[in-house]
Amino acid sequence: MTDRKALVDPMETPEDVATLYSWANLHGAKYRDFSASRAQTREKARLRVQEAIETERRRTREEAEAQKNAEASRETEAAILAEAQRKQEEAAREQALKAEQEAAQKRAWQAAQPVAAPAPAYQPQPAYPNPHPQPGYATAPPPVQPPIPHGYAPPAGQPLYAAGSGQPLYTPAPVQAPYPPPPQPPAAYAREEQSRGREDHFLQVRHAWAPAEVREAAARPAWLSERVDAPAQPAVPPAPEDTLQGSRDRLTSRWFALNGLFSAGAVPVEAVPAPAAQRAPVLAVFSLAGGVGKTSLVATLGRALSARGERVLLVDTAAFGLLPFFFGARDQRPGVLRTFTAPGSSGDVPIQMVTIDPETLSPESHPQETLTQEISRHARGVGRVIVDLATASGAITRRVLRLSPVVLVPVVPDMNSVVSVGSIDSFFQHNVSASGQPVRPYYVLNQFDPSLPLHLDVREVLREQVGDRLLPFALRRTPAVSEALAEGMTVVDYAPNATVAEDYGNLAGWVKSLAAAASTGYRGVRWSEK
Repeated sequence: MTDRKALVDPMETPEDVATLYSWANLHGAKYRDFSASRAQTREKARLRVQEAIETERRRTREEAEAQKNAEASRETEAAILAEAQRKQEEAAREQALKAEQEAAQKRAWQAAQPVAAPAPAYQPQPAYPNPHPQPGYATAPPPVQPPIPHGYAPPAGQPLYAAGSGQPLYTPAPVQAPYPPPPQPPAAYAREEQSRGREDHFLQVRHAWAPAEVREAAARPAWLSERVDAPAQPAVPPAPEDTLQGSRDRLTSRWFALNGLFSAGAVPVEAVPAPAAQRAPVLAVFSLAGGVGKTSLVATLGRALSARGERVLLVDTAAFGLLPFFFGARDQRPGVLRTFTAPGSSGDVPIQMVTIDPETLSPESHPQETLTQEISRHARGVGRVIVDLATASGAITRRVLRLSPVVLVPVVPDMNSVVSVGSIDSFFQHNVSASGQPVRPYYVLNQFDPSLPLHLDVREVLREQVGDRLLPFALRRTPAVSEALAEGMTVVDYAPNATVAEDYGNLAGWVKSLAAAASTGYRGVRWSEK
């Protein structure tokens, strides 16, 4: 019988070198596959980020084209309106020119009219002399004239004598040549003259019983008649304060510029008053647990407000937080006020930042609150203060509540956030602000993905819990936020065309709508000449 080798346990390390290499290769394949899978996952993530950036660029180009088209349409409408206005002005000028020409024609026609001589008054003469004349009637009847033969007409200018009488019956008037016809006026003025003639005739007939001077006055327009002034009212003596000296005293005692009219000489230079210090509004960002993006929210929100012209002070209450690294810092300097300025020729306002370690200050029970005094001291001259509260630190939060801040709580769409909302509301109900009123915090969804059903459901549940204290917009999830921190900048600078940059712009607008930034200036101060 041949000797058989003992069975080797496959889990034990073999003694043969060749067998040992085979075993290492067999068990190392799993790690090689895992490394390849990680490489594929990173490539897919990079492709998704690139695709998102391309989508944002395409959307930006479409918006720019739409805005350009809208501007072109507005320019076209403006040109059409300008052309219509020009045509309307030309029509008005033509109408005015036509009216002026018609007025000139009317004046020329009136100047060409012949001036009629006044007709002599008619005075009836008796047919024969009256030996006893009396006014009003004749004493003798008129003579009976014989009938004139039918068809007989005496020559022009020769009298017709009665038979057997030397008295002429009448003398036919000599035939005169007719006057040349007057120039005809334009049709419009002919109608006007005709209507005026009818009106004058109506007035004369209506007042036929009145004398001639009365009829003339009745037909005369009112604006041509002599105006009779009403009797003058007696003058009321002015009150003592309305006298010249009283008015001068009142003006000089109130109005500075009017005072200079009465007093000659140089104007004294007034001392410039100190500007009234206005307290900057405070926004405190709170979270009950880590990993919800609280610090990145503080940094990016401050950057968005800086782009809108606000001078912001960022306060980090964690001694060794990551807040300075969002602005390119390489170290942490607690207790030092630092100023970060945008690179190049950017017009963004610089951002100030200070890290305060509450452990180095007086305790909460101390009569003088040193934490709020330190924040107020660094907040001089800034427009807004944003405080990054230490995670789940009730003592620091209670001390900052003495500044009466607006509290904003970022939450992520998961089960932990839904459960913690009730605890957060209960904490702020038991800790009031400096005014004695309980604080009602606002909530904002961070790292939100609208394509995931769970995120949508969590948002609806949060709306039922907190109502309108959940902001109507969310901060969408993107790997660009983490990549921006690795590059030492905020996502607004790292990926300005990303959707989350737009979300932070909405958040900055919401913060500005709650309270305007503090401003320091001079009001009611006159300028002086030097």
